[in-house]
Amino acid sequence: MKLEWELLGTKDGPSFRIFKARYDIIRNPRNGTELDAVVLESNDAVNVVAITTDQKVLCIRQYRFGIRKNTVEVPGGFVDKGEYHKDAAMRELREETGYAASNWQYLGFVYGNPAFMDNKIHHWLATDAKQTTEVELDDGEAIEILELSFDELKTYAKEGAFSHPHAVSALVRVFNLWDVEL
Repeated sequence: MKLEWELLGTKDGPSFRIFKARYDIIRNPRNGTELDAVVLESNDAVNVVAITTDQKVLCIRQYRFGIRKNTVEVPGGFVDKGEYHKDAAMRELREETGYAASNWQYLGFVYGNPAFMDNKIHHWLATDAKQTTEVELDDGEAIEILELSFDELKTYAKEGAFSHPHAVSALVRVFNLWDVEL
């Protein structure tokens, strides 16, 4: 069966602080039905797996409005318009933790949520991280910095502390968090 959906047109939708909605008018290849698919347009984002000079992994605990709870994640945030994603990763690490790193390695990307979003989440590994400055949080942020040993990181993962899929995606590109035997 052909799975390529035909794009018939696009209509603008409402704009929000971090997203802009659009409606793609598309045709289902299976049955010919036309649909208005909602797509949220957003800047790309970054996540940073940062390892300090004393082999601790920098994580953050912060409140997430969508679930009305605190989550444990890795530092990260949106890429500003015109900014290269590595520069955004370096900025976000500095702003959220006060740390800078001397070694950076790109780990690839995932899509934010390809079912209805158009952005990428870029993952970066930062090693030899050291605290160099004070944190610089946005008005919508309140962050607790966690320095976890590799064993503590695995314990957090096994206990379900990492609930943000982008943080998990970044972490599993560096660590085997679950000792799974098949």
